[in-house]
Amino acid sequence: MDWSGTVWVITGASSGLGRRTATDVAAAGAQVCVAARREERLRALVDELPGSGHSYHVTDVSKRDEVAALAKHVEATHGRCSVLLNNAGIPGPRGFWGPDAIEDLEALMATNFFGAINCIGEFMPLLERSAPANIVNVTSVAGRIATPGMPAYAASKFALVGWTESVAAEFARKKIYVSSVEPGFIPTEGFPQTEMTGDPMMRRLLGTEAQVSEAIQDAVKHRKVQRVVPRFYYLAQVPEVTAPRLFRSVMTKLAGVRESRGR
Repeated sequence: MDWSGTVWVITGASSGLGRRTATDVAAAGAQVCVAARREERLRALVDELPGSGHSYHVTDVSKRDEVAALAKHVEATHGRCSVLLNNAGIPGPRGFWGPDAIEDLEALMATNFFGAINCIGEFMPLLERSAPANIVNVTSVAGRIATPGMPAYAASKFALVGWTESVAAEFARKKIYVSSVEPGFIPTEGFPQTEMTGDPMMRRLLGTEAQVSEAIQDAVKHRKVQRVVPRFYYLAQVPEVTAPRLFRSVMTKLAGVRESRGR
């Protein structure tokens, strides 16, 4: 794809999906501003990106003042925002076992859900001036199908999927197109998927960072509200609708297996 003349702002860009997407769109001609909490990673990434005119800004998306500073940086440095890619996210704890779990959930929601909302809110004036523009929220298949043993993570992704679909039509009238890109199991630095990479059968279900980067670009180019990656994960949503009792039974057994393994 050719992204010449576009400006991409990518959060969570110091590793994984954000880093891969930044590299790919820069190679396709985009000017990129990468944001994350680790400055040394961002500085090195900007030095490695193809093309020129790229920038970075140290940002914790859970802190609105830091997001506001990021938006000011992008406007002053790049003058516009063609694509806002909300990729920052953390895996969070397993289970929900008591009072401490409430604090864990609040911290997770602050990054995975409100982090994206902070970015969208602070960038909205610039996005409107840059229209047509795109917002891509990296959610998860776990935002459609609750993963056993990870209620906090599932809740954060369900919230972001619902928010995305709710505002998509409203934003489109302003020529700001909102997409939910929903990866399945993708091994990355932050989400190593060790339970699956060591199993020859389960490895068949894994996707790649390259596939997610391609899906993000596809969602932007074709203004898709939903894009699942790998594509076969669309099928995982069918049993929950067509055979809910069987689906719940399988999920309950899966939760039991994980608990017996101490996870």
